[in-house]
Amino acid sequence: MKVEERTVQFIKEYVEIEGHQNGLFIESIDFQNPVLLFLHGGPGFPQYSILKKSGLRWAEYFTVCYWEQRGTGMSYNSSTQGKVTLERLVSDSLIITNYLKKKFNKKKIYISGHSWGTLLGSIVVSQNPEHYLAYIGVGQFGRHFDSNKQTYEFLLETASKRGDKRAEKDIQSVVFDRDFYKNQGYRRILGRYLNKFGGGTKRMGYSNWQGMKDLFTCNHYSWKERFNIPKGIFFSYDSLGETMAKADATLLAPRFDVPVFILHGVYDYQTSYKEAKRFYEKIEAPSKKFYTFENSAHSPFIEEQERFLHILRTDVLCSECSYKNPS
Repeated sequence: MKVEERTVQFIKEYVEIEGHQNGLFIESIDFQNPVLLFLHGGPGFPQYSILKKSGLRWAEYFTVCYWEQRGTGMSYNSSTQGKVTLERLVSDSLIITNYLKKKFNKKKIYISGHSWGTLLGSIVVSQNPEHYLAYIGVGQFGRHFDSNKQTYEFLLETASKRGDKRAEKDIQSVVFDRDFYKNQGYRRILGRYLNKFGGGTKRMGYSNWQGMKDLFTCNHYSWKERFNIPKGIFFSYDSLGETMAKADATLLAPRFDVPVFILHGVYDYQTSYKEAKRFYEKIEAPSKKFYTFENSAHSPFIEEQERFLHILRTDVLCSECSYKNPS
């Protein structure tokens, strides 16, 4: 039977953690397939609708769980969520992991993070390898300060190369320093130029407006959940911005006892390619592979889907980790 002929099954549900409801979307053509927990980026930026609209077909090979982290989208509720910290999200991740293991009768599952989700996922897997078959980092987080310093240099250099004097002057008006994460001027130039210059979500053809449109037009969200999405984005960044800015993933997750797969776009200046390579080179793991996507920025699973899926099928699912728990 050709997998493309099979219907993707869909579940929307909520898991209560400490009195707070966490929203999940789960998709698969066969719920007997290996389970993959996806940790979105941001922080606070749910990605289910964007990945669905892109046509990503990993639900043909995995039972994919899109968990919206505490304070994000379906999981935003100011009266119950409390203070959102990295430590709390690590704890939440483990609770969601154990919920999925029990629900689908698995001894271990796969976990994949994107952007901010790779920092969270790296820590979770490094500290708790007994739950996981492998770690898959897409747009891998390294050192956020160093990555953003490279981003600032990229913006300035690109404006200069394009002869865009107005953009160059605008970027130069912002001083980049250790407090970049709370610098409204820096956040403004990121929003104005990063996608435009091809170092953001996609190398070409993406805007901040398009991202929000994708979220708001997803009919799997209630209207309340849609309006909670922007609240969650601002809340999560305000809560976690300083933690993220000072983080070095190689110190927080130096060793993995499971195979590690890093997939990164060479034009990525949201989590820089150079920092992702540094992370990969410094960590210890029983096996590790780094894949460079030559035509991608921050989203190789959207920009180069066929290669992305080929790696999942031929390397991740067929890796040495599979023998530990093929089910």
